[in-house]
Amino acid sequence: MVSKEVDRQLLLHYLEGSCTREQLRQIREYLHDEAYRDSLNRFMQEEWETLNRSELPPLAGIEDQYARFRSIYMTPARRTPAVRIIRMVAVAAAIFFIIAGIRLLLPRLTNRQDHDAIPQWLSYHSEPGHHKELVLPDSSRIYLGSGSTLRYRQEGNGSRLVQLEGEAYFIVKHDQQRPFAVETGALITMDIGTEFNIRYYPGEPVVEVAVASGKVQVRQTGRHDAAPLAALIPGQLLHYDSLTQQSGITILPDVAQIGAWRKGILSFHSQRLKDVITELEHYYGARIQYIDTAADDIRITTLLDNKSLADALDIVSLTAGVHLTVIQTHK
Repeated sequence: MVSKEVDRQLLLHYLEGSCTREQLRQIREYLHDEAYRDSLNRFMQEEWETLNRSELPPLAGIEDQYARFRSIYMTPARRTPAVRIIRMVAVAAAIFFIIAGIRLLLPRLTNRQDHDAIPQWLSYHSEPGHHKELVLPDSSRIYLGSGSTLRYRQEGNGSRLVQLEGEAYFIVKHDQQRPFAVETGALITMDIGTEFNIRYYPGEPVVEVAVASGKVQVRQTGRHDAAPLAALIPGQLLHYDSLTQQSGITILPDVAQIGAWRKGILSFHSQRLKDVITELEHYYGARIQYIDTAADDIRITTLLDNKSLADALDIVSLTAGVHLTVIQTHK
C-alpha cells in the first residue's frame, strides 16, 4: 500500500473549527483510508507534543485516551479490516475532538501575559477575481492572487512562517538569521534569498513552485529528517502531486513570465485546455464550461496581456476550436 500525505493546513483548519463541508469530506477520507495512517499519526503526535509543552492544568484521562489511540492506530491489524477501521476511526475522531477542545480552551487556560507572548497570526485575503499587494512587517512584499488567503507569523526565535492557500508571488527580504518558510499543504518552501511564485489551491492535488531569482529549498511538511525534494534556481518549476507524492522539475522557457499574472499577463506554453481553463477560473473568479470533454487534452500556447474575461475566452476558444461558456462569476 502506497502511503499518502495529509494536508496539514486542512487539519489545522479542522482543529480550529473553520472547515467547509467539502473540507470535512476530505477529513473523513483521512480517517477511513489507511494510506494516510502514518502521515496522520505524525501530525497528531506533533500536535500532542505541542499541547504538552503548553502550561495547562491537569485534565483527567487525556493521556490514557491518547495512549489508547496510538495502540489501536499504530498496531498491525489482527481483526478483520472492517472491524479495525471502525475502531480506528472512532478513536482517532475522539482524539481529534480532544485536541481541538484543548486548542480552543488554551487562550482561556493561560494567563493574559503568557497569551500576549504567543506569536499571533496576521491574515490577508483577496476575493475571487481580485489581487492584492502586501508588505509584511519584515518588509517582504507579496502579491496575493485571486481568491487566495495568506497567514503570516513571526516565531519567538525570529523565523518567519507563512501559510498560503491559493497563489502568491513573493519578494522576500532575506535574513539568514530569520528563515522565511511558506507552508502549502504537503510542502514547505524555504527562502534562500529570492523571488518566487507558489500555487496551491486546497482541493487540487498539485502544488507548483517557480523561482524567478535567487534560490529556494522545497521539502515535504512534517518530514524534518528527510532530504529536500529540490533546491530550485531561477527558471525552474517544481510540480508536486500530493496524491501520488511524485514531483518533477521543468525548465521554463521565459523566467520573466514567472508571476507575470500580477501584471495582468497570463502565459500558456503547450498546456492542456483543462489546465488553462482552471487557471482562467482562478484568475478571473469565474466558472467556465465547455461540453466536449474530449477537448481536455488539446494543447494551448498563447499570451493574454491584460485581457478582459470575454476577450480571454474568445482567444482561447479560437485557439482550441472549442466553444467556452461562463456559467458563473464571483464579481
